[in-house]
Amino acid sequence: MIREISVKGLRSPEILVASVLNKMKKGLLIVETEGEYQIKAIKDLADKMNYKIEVDNNVVKIHVGDIEASQSINVVGATCPGPIMMVSDVLEKIDVGEILEIIAGKNALTDLTEGLKGIGHEILSVEELEDGNYRILVKKGKKKEEELKSVNIDEIFIINTTGTGNAERAYSTFMMADIALRMKLKPTIFLMLDGVSLAQKGECDKVKHPAFPKLSDLVKEVVKKGVKIYVCELSAQFRGISRENLEEGFEIAGAPTFFNYLSKPNVRPVWL
Repeated sequence: MIREISVKGLRSPEILVASVLNKMKKGLLIVETEGEYQIKAIKDLADKMNYKIEVDNNVVKIHVGDIEASQSINVVGATCPGPIMMVSDVLEKIDVGEILEIIAGKNALTDLTEGLKGIGHEILSVEELEDGNYRILVKKGKKKEEELKSVNIDEIFIINTTGTGNAERAYSTFMMADIALRMKLKPTIFLMLDGVSLAQKGECDKVKHPAFPKLSDLVKEVVKKGVKIYVCELSAQFRGISRENLEEGFEIAGAPTFFNYLSKPNVRPVWL
């Protein structure tokens, strides 16, 4: 069972939320709020009632027992683009609003959550299991309809395909990310093809231009500032790069994550 309510305009949102929760035996309550002060009141209530919650921008999700899924699929062990294709096939066969349970490995987590959101489905919850895999609950949504409207560009998607083989482009990748931050733009870096060499432990330590700091120092700076750096799973596999020998702060991802960023109207891609 999934309930959705809005508490916008309420001074004491927890009163309405408590009333709804008291009538729910199990499922998920999705609460649309006005912001921080309402979220805090709802979080305090959920803590008192021992309910698990998730906050996504101004939306609070309160878990009341287990959510029953219509179907389940296990994609553990499948590599990009297998997981998203397998899951998409199942979602095609269920109705809008139904819930699909996905059991996936760490390698597919980002692709599935980003990719499914990008095509209009709703991620209800992500739970890490004892064996290191993940349980994802996704609610099937309607296909997105394109809208013609003016959009402000506020994110930069920097794609590097040359890696340490081209020092100038390697430096540019992380310098542009730093400049974007200073300009109040949100940068994301995606390394693919030879670009994945930048993610391997120790490789950036070998790149140093006399006029600039060591490349590895520049990389650590942007990671410290919270810039997401994705590494193409397929390109990494081709070059024998595994999760274990990635630099800290780098994350394996695949085609769904890549295309999700490229499809955002507020994102400007930069190829290197």
